[in-house]
Amino acid sequence: MKYVGLQTQIWRNNRNSILLLCLFPLIILVMVFAVILCLDFFGVLCSIVEGGCPEGHATYMKYGILHWPEVRHSFWEVLPYTLQIVGVWFIIAYCANTAIIRHATHAKPLERKDNLRVYNIVENLCIAGGIEMPQINIVEDDGLNAFASGIDIPSFTITLTTGLIDKLNDAELAAVVGHELTHIKNRDTRLMVVCIVFVGIFSTIQMVSMQLLSAMLRGPRNHSRNRRGGGSGGVIIIIFALILVLIWSTIGYIFSWLTRLAISRSREYVADAGGAELCGDPWALASALQKISDYPGLDTVRRSDVAQLYIIHPDEEFDNDMKLKGLIAKANIMFCTHPDTPERIRLLKQF
Repeated sequence: MKYVGLQTQIWRNNRNSILLLCLFPLIILVMVFAVILCLDFFGVLCSIVEGGCPEGHATYMKYGILHWPEVRHSFWEVLPYTLQIVGVWFIIAYCANTAIIRHATHAKPLERKDNLRVYNIVENLCIAGGIEMPQINIVEDDGLNAFASGIDIPSFTITLTTGLIDKLNDAELAAVVGHELTHIKNRDTRLMVVCIVFVGIFSTIQMVSMQLLSAMLRGPRNHSRNRRGGGSGGVIIIIFALILVLIWSTIGYIFSWLTRLAISRSREYVADAGGAELCGDPWALASALQKISDYPGLDTVRRSDVAQLYIIHPDEEFDNDMKLKGLIAKANIMFCTHPDTPERIRLLKQF
C-alpha cells in the first residue's frame, strides 16, 4: 500500500467531493431525460408532462417517433423542479447527519471534568497536528470502537465507546484518536456524508418507483373495468415509464453504493497512516486494531450508514473470522466499507 502525504489526501478528497456532487445530480438528470424520451417515443408526452408541447407544435404525437423540440422543451420544464427537489433533499440530509448519528448511537458529550485522561489525549494530538479541537462524545458500550463525524468545524466530533477507553492503554487510545483526527483533517467525514446522502436519494427513488409500479400493476384491472378499456393505453405507458425510472434508479444506486464502499476503504488506509504519524507509534495503532477486532461492539446500532464510520465495522469482522481466501476474499472486500483488518495491522507493522 502506497501512503501519500496528508495535504495531498485532503486535496484529493476535496476533489472527489466536487466530482461526486457533480456526478450524482448528472445521473439523476440523465434518468429524467431518458424517461421523457420514453414518453415521447410512445406518443404520450404532451398529455403527461405539463407544457410538454410548445404552442404551435403538433398536438398529436406519433408512436415510435422522437420529437426532439418537444423533448427539449419538456426537459427544460421539468429541470427546475428536479433540481429543487434534489437540492432541498440533499441540504436537509446533509445538515441533519450529525443529529442522526448522535440519535442512532445514543452518544453523550464529554467535558474535560468528566474524563481528564481522554480530553488531554485528544487536546494534545490536536495541538501536535494543528487540528481544531473537535467535540468528544461517549457511547455507553462495553465493545471497543470509535468514529469521527461532522461536516464542518463546529460539528466535527470524535465518538468513543466506554469499552475502548477502559481497555486500551494511553498509547493505544492516542493512536485510535489520531486515526479519527486524521479523518477530520482530511475531511473524510464530509466526503462520506455526500456519498451516504446520494446513495439514499437513489435508494428512495428506487423504493418509491417500485411501490408505484406495484400499485399500477394491481390497479389496471379495476381501472380498465370501470372505463371498459378506454384508459388502458395510458396506464400501460405510465407503467413502462415507472419501469424505466426503476431501472435507472437501480443503476444509480449500484454505482453510488460501490463508489461509497471504495472511497471508504481507501480513506481507512490513509487514516491509519495519518494516525500512526500523528501519535508517533504505528505499533500502538496495530495493537489497538487487534484488540478492537476481537470485540468491536455497538451491536445495538442498526443503521449501516452509521456503522460504516466506525474504525472497525462489527459486521465485517464476521467475514474476517471466516478466514476467506483467494478470489472469494477479494470479491468479498469489494462489498465491505473497511479493508481487511489483518492487512491493516500488517501494513502498520511495516513502519
